[in-house]
Amino acid sequence: MGRYILPELNYPVSDQSKFRVITASRAIASYLKVPYYSLENLAQRIVRSQGIGVASTLQSRRLLQNAVREVVETQSVAGTAQAFLATIKDLFRSGVDLVKLQENSDPRVRQIAKVAIAYQQQLRQVKRIDGSELCWQSAAVNCDRQAYTFYGYFAPSRDELTLINAIAAEDSILLLPTSDFYPQHQTLAWLQSQGWELRTSQSANTFGCQSQQCFQQESTLPPGMKLNIFPSLEAEIRGVLTQVKVLLSQEVAAQDIVLVTREEQMYGETLRDVAWEYGIPVQVAYEIPVAQTRLGAWLKLLLEVVRDNFPFEATAKLLSHPLVKQMPSEMWAQARATHPQGLAAWQELGLDLNLLDFQNIHSREVWVKRLLEILSSWEILENAKAWAREVVAYYRLQSGLTELSRSGQQNLDKQTFSQEIAEILALITIPTQPGRGGVELHCPTSILGTSYSHVFFLGCAEGILPAAIADDPLLDFHSRKQLLQQGFQLTTAVDLAAKETFDFYCLLNVPTQSITFSYPELLERNPTIPSLYLSRLQVKPTPIDLLPLASVEQVRQQYLRQPDLLSELLKSDRHLKLNSQEYNPLLITEIAHALEVESNRESAISPDQYDGVVGIGIDPQQKIFSASQLTQLGQCPFKWFSAKLLRLKELPEAESELDPAVRGNLYHKCLELSLAQIKTAQDLAEFNQTQLAQAFAAAEQDLKLARLPGWEAQRQEHLNLLALNLATAEFLPPGREVVALETKFTMEWHGLQVRGQVDRIDRTEAGLTVIDYKTSGVTPAGVKDATGKANLDIQLAVYQDAIAQQYPEREIDSAAYYSLTKQKTISRPKKEPEELAAFAARVKTQLQQGHYPVAPDRDRHACRYCDFDLVCRQGDRLSRKNSFKE
Repeated sequence: MGRYILPELNYPVSDQSKFRVITASRAIASYLKVPYYSLENLAQRIVRSQGIGVASTLQSRRLLQNAVREVVETQSVAGTAQAFLATIKDLFRSGVDLVKLQENSDPRVRQIAKVAIAYQQQLRQVKRIDGSELCWQSAAVNCDRQAYTFYGYFAPSRDELTLINAIAAEDSILLLPTSDFYPQHQTLAWLQSQGWELRTSQSANTFGCQSQQCFQQESTLPPGMKLNIFPSLEAEIRGVLTQVKVLLSQEVAAQDIVLVTREEQMYGETLRDVAWEYGIPVQVAYEIPVAQTRLGAWLKLLLEVVRDNFPFEATAKLLSHPLVKQMPSEMWAQARATHPQGLAAWQELGLDLNLLDFQNIHSREVWVKRLLEILSSWEILENAKAWAREVVAYYRLQSGLTELSRSGQQNLDKQTFSQEIAEILALITIPTQPGRGGVELHCPTSILGTSYSHVFFLGCAEGILPAAIADDPLLDFHSRKQLLQQGFQLTTAVDLAAKETFDFYCLLNVPTQSITFSYPELLERNPTIPSLYLSRLQVKPTPIDLLPLASVEQVRQQYLRQPDLLSELLKSDRHLKLNSQEYNPLLITEIAHALEVESNRESAISPDQYDGVVGIGIDPQQKIFSASQLTQLGQCPFKWFSAKLLRLKELPEAESELDPAVRGNLYHKCLELSLAQIKTAQDLAEFNQTQLAQAFAAAEQDLKLARLPGWEAQRQEHLNLLALNLATAEFLPPGREVVALETKFTMEWHGLQVRGQVDRIDRTEAGLTVIDYKTSGVTPAGVKDATGKANLDIQLAVYQDAIAQQYPEREIDSAAYYSLTKQKTISRPKKEPEELAAFAARVKTQLQQGHYPVAPDRDRHACRYCDFDLVCRQGDRLSRKNSFKE
């Protein structure tokens, strides 16, 4: 009878001892096929029997902040508490005498000790302990000892060792392997002084033992150990998972394969994505904050919306989030068109957002109750059921909020409450992928003492393996060394380095058939070098053979890169079989066709149907044009094709200012109403501001203008501009008479049906003058002339011909563009009958042939205000097609 220390890494645990096996991780418990019960779980049960609880993360953070307020003069209590947290936990785990430490000559050390003591006092007042005190506190309890097998605690800390000794009865077993990398002579001596017996055993000549001997440089590299180097992290993941898929295809069980890395979060997301692509079941179990989940993102949006009083973009994201689904398509279209700002404006759309009206100061309990009511009313849990991770996040958040509501009754404003919720989202963690089964990803320490046939160790680059040892900013390694000389047992840099090496040494015993190390040559554009551990093993890079194609996507890429192979495939009746599913080669045909389309778009060949050359003719006599449509067609045929034949248009979006087209319509209508009774400059001189304001108001009503933010101020600016024009002599010079306003016409122009409206017709001594109002200050671009420049004016030419038909007895003197912005005539373009006739003939040919290529004018005037740039992709590719002529 006695308590025994076994130096073996793989000790067989009998079925009879399942109820008393204490394991360090779930992976170890799964390997031993026993229920997971850790030393921490056992310690929690012991302290709970004494009426003491372990403070949660939220509670310990709040109590530590209280301690900081008592001891430290600081402007940022939360930041200072965060800085002290890791150091204080380390002191607690070390079991140092804080009272004695408080007497140290170093003022920094004294301050840390005072904060730690104050924090302990805060905990004791609510009958709580910090998680890092758990082993010491439970070891101090006089409880009944039992026989346990302690598996996975291969390098126990002082507090774990003390607890193990305190609770272990006769027949207890502690697995404690030793090596030159982490000497445990003091640990063994202390345990033996407490009555533990060391039993020796002879290691078997297994693959793991050979690997460890190689690391000790006592033997050569065993077969089955190799090193792969990849160009990038994603390439590394793809290469490793391809090898895993090969093993699975050879009927190796998923539970016999394990993926290992020290940087689970760095590899985890990409690993999951690639595994999904490859059809490999992979289980990733590291913890992430709730803030990184969909639920966390939605709650952060909620806090932002409440804080900023319901701005459009943030509120739209909040209400369109997959977890709420509060915005049907009709309501979203209305929101885009109006851009509501503020709670009242959003509720005018028909949304009930009363629960989000956080206006008053309430107690913490009331705030939490309101937030829980929002989660329930908006059915967040129901909408989250599509994702297991979100369901777990919901319940943990709910538990955290309940705990928060019990932490005090002081009143909080919404800003303070929002800060507390943001802190909860950052502190509460959940498994990134809840569930079990498949090939698992682990950190090295969680599988020590287990066995897997095949181990893949990712990220074996210097700086990752071993992890860089970081100095504690409050209690650096120099200070720790001095404290160690004074009798305080603190962890030093040497201890950390030795522990890291020992863990790797123990890991080498895990594989039974093979272990594959790998690392990327570049990490975030920074070059890497192999780990010193690989150098010690003297493992050389293994040339990576041509790996098989592991996914449908890779097969497609391979066939598309080899046209001859693709051509052979398309001619045959063969099918591709991947992931036990059958994929028709016609899918490859469609992808090849899409690739060909994209290649042609970027090549120098003439435009095809994907560039507007559709070959579907239109009878020119059956199409009615406006002058602006002809201008658009003459500047870039594809622009007109997209707008008028494909009928593409942007979604309606609210504007902060008048849209240029709406502004033009408003000015035209106001001037039409203002000049209704005005014929000459003398009549205009009698026109006053009141009449203009009345005309403007009538134009607003007639056009049914949407009310814009700050419209009253904008409205006055528009009125002032119109008033300036009416007061300018050039607007209606003496000797002129207004003959007609907004004159509509329909005519045949060089074989084309044209319809339009002339803004104004004046009579002068030399004949009629056609005037077209422009809200811009520059001469409008025309259609392309013989050189490809947009210099050929067509709008006023069409207007002149139309007015000549309506007033056959009058001579047309001139036509001009008048700028309302600059209050002057900006252009009197010359009419070019021969070029205009040639342009009309070109339009008729294009319509008959269905020929509307992407061919803007040489200076790209057509592209400056075009809504279809994403469709035509004009860019640099047009320079490759510049040899093409319409």
